[in-house]
Amino acid sequence: MEKPKEKKNLYQKIQNVSMEIMNIEKDMKVGSGNYSYQAVSDAVVTLQVKRAEEKHKLLSIPIKQELIKSEIIKQMKGDRESIIHIDTIKMTVRIIDIDDTSKFIDIESFGKGIDSGDKGFGKASTYARKYALLNAYKIATGEDPDAEKSQEIEPITQDIKKEAVISLCLKDNKLKDNVLSHFNLGDLDDMGEKEIATVYNQFKSKNLL
Repeated sequence: MEKPKEKKNLYQKIQNVSMEIMNIEKDMKVGSGNYSYQAVSDAVVTLQVKRAEEKHKLLSIPIKQELIKSEIIKQMKGDRESIIHIDTIKMTVRIIDIDDTSKFIDIESFGKGIDSGDKGFGKASTYARKYALLNAYKIATGEDPDAEKSQEIEPITQDIKKEAVISLCLKDNKLKDNVLSHFNLGDLDDMGEKEIATVYNQFKSKNLL
């Protein structure tokens, strides 16, 4: 007589999904120039997770979204004013055992969306959901960081420095004008690595960051 299959519990199923997907390679380029970087798209993560969850009888759904912070930043580009919306949200994603829907686990994740229109919240939501799934199922993305030791020991990346400098300047027009005037630039995006490093270090020394 064939022995019946052992019924998996919620955590065993989550482990099965984790072992099945294992790794998702970065498939898209974000940004341009020196500040571009590779990332894994939401579509790829969602499709792979959906297939694995269906196979192992799990369901993941966002059950709560909370707007943590919403900012509207105005800046001048020449004689035109542009507006940037920055929304930060906290999302709770619930992973449910379809065989016993009373069994579930909640995963919290944060996301930030930056947009010149009204899509900041949507971008933040997509980001938060994607990383909730990546973290819940321990899905690796990209190469092993040990392969690039020079980057591993860098405490603050150039992208982080640039984001911090520009974010602070956009909140203080006088500060922004001083930076642009000092380097004889027309726009904050014109700053190169040396300018970013110089301004970042000055801001840090004055406890502005």
